Amino acid sequence: MIVKYLEKTYEPVKVDDVVYGVSVDRIYAVESSAFPSYEEIKKLPNKVLLWCGTRSSNLLRHLHKGFMPAVCHLPVPGYMFGRAIVCSDAAAEAARYGYTAVDRPEGYLVLAVASLGEEIKEITGTPGAEDVKSLEEKKLGVKGVGRKTTDESEHLTWRDDVKVPCGKLVPSGNEDGPLEYNEFAVYDPKQVRCQTRRGR
Repeated sequence: MIVKYLEKTYEPVKVDDVVYGVSVDRIYAVESSAFPSYEEIKKLPNKVLLWCGTRSSNLLRHLHKGFMPAVCHLPVPGYMFGRAIVCSDAAAEAARYGYTAVDRPEGYLVLAVASLGEEIKEITGTPGAEDVKSLEEKKLGVKGVGRKTTDESEHLTWRDDVKVPCGKLVPSGNEDGPLEYNEFAVYDPKQVRCQTRRGR
């Protein structure tokens, strides 16, 4: 399932004349006391298996301290929802945060089970500072709708009602949105649990 999810939601990136792809080197199942237990997570509503990208230098911090919300609000992907933990249903989006390069081709993608809570707010544009403050205070689950989304007809339901949005990438209809791919934001670390895989 992991490889299928990766292949369907990743798109090659072209920089000048070089096309960058992705392949699986190793898959790790991770247990860390820094994250809520699976028993805790499985009781929560609206659970989704999502991709999170991270620098290699940050991976040990995540395993030691868990996912920590971003510390700033910027009107750019990954930061536009304020102090949130941001993941995506597109491996293509998450891979950008691995900051790999020709001289360091290995990066990490983290698969996280995230509970989006009882109420999910969909956002198609760039939220203003007041909107972000309200989201942080209410701790709503947020879906930032990208210009591309995963084909819902191909989504799966995994154990304990965890949704796996592993459909191929298709136009979402939100052509003027600031995000290329969907982003999901949660504000409470107790709503996110990770499993990790290493890619190259």
